[in-house]
Amino acid sequence: MTNKTTTANFVIEKMTAYISGGMNPEIAAHFTQGELTAIYKGNHWSRDAAGNFQHTPLSENVNLKTATQRADAAIAEIISKYPAPEEKPRNTYRSSNGIKCVITAGIGIKEFFAKSGDNDPSAYTTDIQKIRTLWSEGQRRFKAFIRGRFLVIDIDRKPGKPDGLEMFYRIFPREILPAELKNLPLSFPCYVLTPSGGFHLYFKYEEPELNLRELAPGVEIKEWQITAPGSRREENGEYVLHGELDNAPPLYGLIIDAIEEAKRKKEQAKTERSRPRGKAVADRPMLFPKSRIALDDLAHEAAAAYSGNHDRQVSFAGRACRCKYSGPETLVYVKSRTDIFGNDTDTENTILSVFRDNGSFQ
Repeated sequence: MTNKTTTANFVIEKMTAYISGGMNPEIAAHFTQGELTAIYKGNHWSRDAAGNFQHTPLSENVNLKTATQRADAAIAEIISKYPAPEEKPRNTYRSSNGIKCVITAGIGIKEFFAKSGDNDPSAYTTDIQKIRTLWSEGQRRFKAFIRGRFLVIDIDRKPGKPDGLEMFYRIFPREILPAELKNLPLSFPCYVLTPSGGFHLYFKYEEPELNLRELAPGVEIKEWQITAPGSRREENGEYVLHGELDNAPPLYGLIIDAIEEAKRKKEQAKTERSRPRGKAVADRPMLFPKSRIALDDLAHEAAAAYSGNHDRQVSFAGRACRCKYSGPETLVYVKSRTDIFGNDTDTENTILSVFRDNGSFQ
C-alpha cells in the first residue's frame, strides 16, 4: 500500500465493490478513504487465510499526506465514471402546510394526546374549520388515520437504541432492493423526517391488515395511525413531509414476505412457550392468587403484547388503573423500568392521561 499503483488498485477494487452493491459513489468514496487512512496509520485489521484477524501490513513508512492525495485522485477518477443521478424536484412541507397535505389527501387527523379512539375512524376529522380551531388553541401535534390507505414503516434512529436503518439493511440487502429503497431516506419518493432523526416511509396499501408491530428493533410497522406530517414536538422539532403522498409507492412484495416470515417465527416461538411444562413444574404446590396483580406482572403483560415504548406505557397504565393502582405510583414504577417502557419527554403525560381518561387522578 505504499506506492501509487497499489493505492489506485485498492481504490478501484473497493469503490467498484461498494458501488456494485448499490452504494452511491460519494458514500463509497467516504468508506474507501476511511479504510485507506486506517491502513496508512497502521490501524487497519483484515483476516488472514485462516480467517484470523491481523493488522494489514505496511511494506514501509509512508507520508500520510502524499498517500491521501494519491487516494483522492484515484477516487475522483472512479467517481467521474459514475455521474450523479439527476435530482428530481421534491417539495418539502412543514407545519400547517404538512397538515394541509394530509387533509387534502382525505386522511383524517385528531389531537395527538386524545388517546381514546385511536383506532376508530370516526374520531378523526378532515373538517378544516375544526382543525383550524385546534390550531388556534395551540395544538401542533396530531395523529393521522392511515388504515386502508397507507402503511408506514417507521425507521427509528434515536441515540442509545438500535439503529433502525442498519437493521433495515440487515433484513434487506441493498442489491435486492428497488432503487427507491437503496439510499434511504433520500431515494424514497414520500417520507417524513422525524425530530429524532428517524423517518416514516409511506407506502400505498389497501389490503387486509398484516398484524405485525415490529419487523426488527428500530423498524416498526404502522397500519392504523401515525404522527401526522406537519406536527411539532415543542422540545425538539417538526415532522417534515418530503415529497407527495400521491407518489407513495405500493407496498413491495419483498417487504410483505419479510413481515409474513417474522409473523411465522413469532407464532413458532409462542407455540414453543405454550407447550406443557415438565413434571417438576407441574408438581409444585398451588399458589393462591394475590388480592391484586403485581405491577411486575402487569408490566410483563404489556411488554408481551406491544413492542413500542408508547404502546406499552398506555397498555400498562390502563391495566394498573383497572387493578386500582394510583396514577402517581404507576408513574413511579414506569420510570423505574426504562428497560420495558423507556422514559422520554411524553412518559409522564402518557401515564397520567390514561388515568384521567378513566376518571381517576389519584
